[in-house]
Amino acid sequence: MKKSLLIAALALLSSPVLAATPPEGVAFEPRRGFFTETDIGVFFTVGGENVYSNAQTYLQLGVGYDLTETLSLGAHFGLGSSAQNCFAGYLPGTETCALSDNFTMAFFNASVAYHVRVMDRLFLTPKVVAGYTRLDPAPVNPGEGDPGRAVSAPNAGLGFGVEYATGMDHFSVGADLLARYIIGPNITSFAVFPKVKYTF
Repeated sequence: MKKSLLIAALALLSSPVLAATPPEGVAFEPRRGFFTETDIGVFFTVGGENVYSNAQTYLQLGVGYDLTETLSLGAHFGLGSSAQNCFAGYLPGTETCALSDNFTMAFFNASVAYHVRVMDRLFLTPKVVAGYTRLDPAPVNPGEGDPGRAVSAPNAGLGFGVEYATGMDHFSVGADLLARYIIGPNITSFAVFPKVKYTF
């Protein structure tokens, strides 16, 4: 009788402990610290005479650091192109663009992202970005110098993404939507891309 009561008491005492222990024995915590990121997706511009450009490939490489569990700083280089969208206006009486309606856009941006935990491994990642853009050849101001020249201008934008910490240690995957406005040329661009992130 006493032995049965002892076994029952031990079972009751151990139940809360077992219930609080995750299957792997330790609670999951996402890896935070220095990270690198590789992104390949789709890029296009809106506005201009053609309203929107044809979708083109977008490539972005980045590095960053998680300051806290929820706040990250990053630096990114992105490369895309605007195809078949005229921002210089048409030549009089024609539908020929006054400058090239195909141009490359190189972005050098700093970003601040906030991580909102949805589930153990799943996060929403709203962010703000700002930096510098090089457009080659110049898509605006046809009366200012060589039409084949490149121009540079500041940019600012907002992004929204999702990020999932995989079962492979160090690796996260996700997807982002990033909108940026190039100040001066007055061009709005969008990039949509999946991403792979490695945290050291």
